[in-house]
Amino acid sequence: MTSLLTAAVIAPSRTLYWGLQIYEWLTLAAILIGPIVAVIITLATEARRRTREQQTQTLRMLLSTRHLPSDPAYSTAINMIPIDFNRESGVMTAWNNYITTIKIRPAPEGVDAHQQDIITKQTKLIFQMTKSLEYKLDETDIQSTAYAAEGFINRDNLMVDAWRAWPRIADALETQTQLIDGVQSAESTGEKE
Repeated sequence: MTSLLTAAVIAPSRTLYWGLQIYEWLTLAAILIGPIVAVIITLATEARRRTREQQTQTLRMLLSTRHLPSDPAYSTAINMIPIDFNRESGVMTAWNNYITTIKIRPAPEGVDAHQQDIITKQTKLIFQMTKSLEYKLDETDIQSTAYAAEGFINRDNLMVDAWRAWPRIADALETQTQLIDGVQSAESTGEKE
């Protein structure tokens, strides 16, 4: 038996194609395929890293502005979810539920219940995003542990009140301009007589 093994080791390998032996073909294949596989793995890893980075950025924007939906970053985060999480079915379902809920215009007596429904859907959306990114947060923590400085909320409310006042200010200025124009035209006609 040892003589068969020795003969197999000492015996030259058979020539396959184009004068190359099997181990030469294997070496050539490794030289050609190895770098290609390495580049493919690198590109796939980099794409996954970039996707996760974008998803994390969207989650951070949403978490930091979740109690201030009038903040432009909040709207940006909500609008980026279909792009950043389009392959995450749980996140997309929660996003669709949230979007459907915020589009509803409730009757005056249902505003409070509707607002609570929006908060619940928003919490589920954020929870699905954290779950997708493998962060360990409970839904109750998401809803109850948010912090927004009272001064920041007051500033935001003051800004919203100011924006609501702009139409009244514009109407008052228009009325004032019309009154002044009326007085001036009455004075100019009175001077001509």
